[in-house]
Amino acid sequence: MSEPAPSPAAKRPEIRFALAVGLFSSLVAGAALLSGSLASCQAASAQARPAGSGSVPVRERPYYPLYAGYEKGLYRLEADGAETPLWIEGEVRKIIPSGTGAWLLTAKGPVRTEDFATFELRAAGLPAKVIKEWDGAAKALIREPADLKDLEFDPSNPERLVTCTKDELWLSFDSGKSWNRLASPSTTSGLKAVALVPGTVPTVYASHAIEGLFVLELQADGRIPAKPVWKKARGDFALAPGTGNHDEVSDIAVRMADSGPEVWASNSFLMRLYRLDPATGAFALVRSDAHEFGEIDSLWPGSDGLRYLTRGQALRWDPRSGRDEAEPLLQSAVRDAARDRLGALDCVLTRDADGEPIALSELWLLAGRPRSAYREAADARHGLYLRTGYVAKASDRDRIYGFMEERGLDSLVIDLKDDEGKLRYRPRDPVVAARARVSAPIDVEAITAETEARGIWLVARIVVFKDKALQESAGGALAVWDAREKAPWRGYEVIPGADGAPATRKYYGEHWVDPYSELVWEYNVAIANELIDSGFDEVQFDYIRFPTDGVNLGDASYRHRDPGMDRESAIASFLRYARAKVHGPISIDIYGSNGWYRSGARTGQDLELLARYVDVVSPMFYPSHFAQDFLAHEPAELRPWRIYHLGTLRGRTISRDRVVIRPYAQSFFLDVAYDRAWYGKRYVELQTLGVRDGANAGLTYWNNVARYDEVPKLLLGTDRRLALAPSADGPD
Repeated sequence: MSEPAPSPAAKRPEIRFALAVGLFSSLVAGAALLSGSLASCQAASAQARPAGSGSVPVRERPYYPLYAGYEKGLYRLEADGAETPLWIEGEVRKIIPSGTGAWLLTAKGPVRTEDFATFELRAAGLPAKVIKEWDGAAKALIREPADLKDLEFDPSNPERLVTCTKDELWLSFDSGKSWNRLASPSTTSGLKAVALVPGTVPTVYASHAIEGLFVLELQADGRIPAKPVWKKARGDFALAPGTGNHDEVSDIAVRMADSGPEVWASNSFLMRLYRLDPATGAFALVRSDAHEFGEIDSLWPGSDGLRYLTRGQALRWDPRSGRDEAEPLLQSAVRDAARDRLGALDCVLTRDADGEPIALSELWLLAGRPRSAYREAADARHGLYLRTGYVAKASDRDRIYGFMEERGLDSLVIDLKDDEGKLRYRPRDPVVAARARVSAPIDVEAITAETEARGIWLVARIVVFKDKALQESAGGALAVWDAREKAPWRGYEVIPGADGAPATRKYYGEHWVDPYSELVWEYNVAIANELIDSGFDEVQFDYIRFPTDGVNLGDASYRHRDPGMDRESAIASFLRYARAKVHGPISIDIYGSNGWYRSGARTGQDLELLARYVDVVSPMFYPSHFAQDFLAHEPAELRPWRIYHLGTLRGRTISRDRVVIRPYAQSFFLDVAYDRAWYGKRYVELQTLGVRDGANAGLTYWNNVARYDEVPKLLLGTDRRLALAPSADGPD
């Protein structure tokens, strides 16, 4: 993907999204694979060519699916196309063949099978998370295994294993019967992949979403040293945009060859492969392209090269030729294993015609995901945000509807519970009415009727945990509490006094309620359902996070926090409760940085986790809110395009395609250096172009005072997605 030309004065070529690789399907080949007919497979393969593969050679070789992991468990695929359940106690995310059996990475933890007939959970000692459930009368604390991001074993000694959560690593020296904690190389959450590499000095590798790839030397016997020292892995690694750190490494794979261990690595957001040079101890770049974005995951080294997945394709990199080969029959084998009734297909274990095992995970890249009706309805919506006062009068609404039609917009986000916690409609639900502070209510029935008649997708914005009205009610019973002041907590900064005067406190205009409180959840979810019942198409939860600002953050205490819970489990518990109760599409707003990196640091907004419970995620990728030099290289004018182009693609990858990535676009000026130099119509247009050339699943323009003069006129396709230039001033 090339950047758009910097100057609007000259005619610019259309920016095309060159990364999208078309999916191909061969039902004949798929059926032949499951029947084991070599001749049929080879005949069918002559017609099977992956769209967009260009000059990539096609490798015509059949693959036989054996086992597949789904959201509902592990199944054996039968020759007649049926499937036999083997282990159905939870999601199976990865299958790692070992001996006559395999290791399974599951939602319950590591599972060992020696024969695919008996299975043993080996998670004793691994960390757990606590999810709170609420039925309206009583709460229950459900202890679940913490999400494991990866699992690998030492290829020279299968008794040694390594796994990781987002925060820490764990090693086992007895085939998973016990686990030993190994501190993360970073104090920030964001671990992604791990590996054990045998040798005279065995090593552990760990990749971190923000800080890159790390390596740790173990003792000669493979044990953890008394004082572990993590070091940055050396090599030709790409740097994350706008930072000095390695871009996220998606996977690390190890294979024992005659010459010793081969170690491979790949990037999550770039089409780059690396191979460790044992002579130098550094990773060498062996495969790359010119695109600014691409996805690689699920590395599987074999005797004939390195298999991996990218969006829409299974490829094999041949180290002898230095080229990729397409694997259409492997693709067909994987896609034929998809069973929507079993949930998303996560992983497969297959073998090729020579009997060599091939294990692939992260199959959302290749097989996609089942999509809910809620997600389909909410996809590709383009609209405006409005505070409630701007839709109170019918005449104002008519002007807004006219503006939306002129600019090609089809959705409207309206505050129904605002930033102070005031309800802007008259509630009927007794749960809501008992706690609500109503202010200047609008005519909800009129607005829903008008928007439905005009085909406008109507979204109710509900500010959740920033709520002055609820914080002040009942003596602050639901407030984030100030442990020092013994009162509802408010963040502040200290202003030094002039000429020896004492310092003063400047309080921020934010009032927070406790995200751990089930009564806060119940109240907000009741509001959501009442609005869905009133005719809103979608509810959008904003401020589903913890407070982040104030020199007194350390004084904030959470009296409704139950033992074992943390910030991520609090937000996940709320959204799990909301998903079970709300009968309509749910969207959430998150910080732009939480849509850019695989980390919920500071806020609890872990996109990878939260995407399991909602239909739409709206990252606020506002250029003004990033560091002013972030992606501001020349031509600096194009910075908004870069942020939204890469941001929407990264967010889509981090969420594993579970949700619509519909960002908020900045349609306001902020008095920061970049905006002073560049803000205007072109600035907003470039954000729009970035969305179009990125995930292209919709956007919402934000201006707090409804000043939308800079919003371009959009041209949408029949699929509601952005098509060509969004304005006459843009590329055509």
